[in-house]
Amino acid sequence: MEMPLLILLTTQILLPVFFLLWLWVPRPADRLGWTMRVFYGACYFAFISIIGRWDFLSSFLAFALPVVFLVLAALSYMRVRARPWNVSPFALRTHGFTAAMAVFFLALAARALSGYGYQDTAVDLAFPFGAGTYYVGQGGSASSINYHYASQSQRFALDIVALNGFGARASGLMPENLADYVIYDRDVKSPCTGVAITTHDGVDDNRISETNAQEPAGNHIILACGTARILLAHFKKGSITVSGGEIVTEGQYLGRVGNSGNSSEPHLHMHAYIGGTLDYNAGQGVPMTFDGRFLVRGSTVTIP
Repeated sequence: MEMPLLILLTTQILLPVFFLLWLWVPRPADRLGWTMRVFYGACYFAFISIIGRWDFLSSFLAFALPVVFLVLAALSYMRVRARPWNVSPFALRTHGFTAAMAVFFLALAARALSGYGYQDTAVDLAFPFGAGTYYVGQGGSASSINYHYASQSQRFALDIVALNGFGARASGLMPENLADYVIYDRDVKSPCTGVAITTHDGVDDNRISETNAQEPAGNHIILACGTARILLAHFKKGSITVSGGEIVTEGQYLGRVGNSGNSSEPHLHMHAYIGGTLDYNAGQGVPMTFDGRFLVRGSTVTIP
């Protein structure tokens, strides 16, 4: 099993199950012990709900698991409500580690939440897809929810996938067939009216978990929309329908999602920048909004 998948299963399945079971077994000796377990569990669920990649399993779990935790916490209180508040003469020693870990995860959750806003002037765009439900795998203004944030030009970049009826991005955790990914071969539309200042095609799709670091953007288009430049990357080979210098209109078909370039599985990468012109790594990244909405990791967009 690949390490990222093992980490995902541990943090988003095994540890949540542990916190759910810990509400019941072993039964807390006092109400303070129960309170510390609930506090620790609540902080962890807050953290993982924000930073988790729930599209691998089901986006519904990001909401369902915290609700289950709260319900079980309320039910578990019935088992300890008659017990004394504290039976330990050394409460700090008994519960200090639990409290410290709870505060640690609470701080991580707060840090991730700081990426839900932006201070720069945003460029407002149209969402680049048609009917369907879409999920932001990377996005926001903090590195804990958007690994692009460390790059000056890609600070506010988005990685977008599509979801099936179960809230998952693919049929299985990591299927090898590109067609098993919902976003694969999906039509991409222009997010703005402007000029396609450059396009690049001819790069083969990667196999799952492999990347092409020599051509990071793979098959891609750079649009000039006012003063901003918009990079749309990882198109399917041979699907791009516009040429450099061509005027495009908002909603115009541009190509289809593939897995070319520095992409380990099908998704659409897009980011906006000013300066740099044709060099999408040389500009200064600017935030993007869609109908005024700033998208972050875990955001879903449903187009009827």
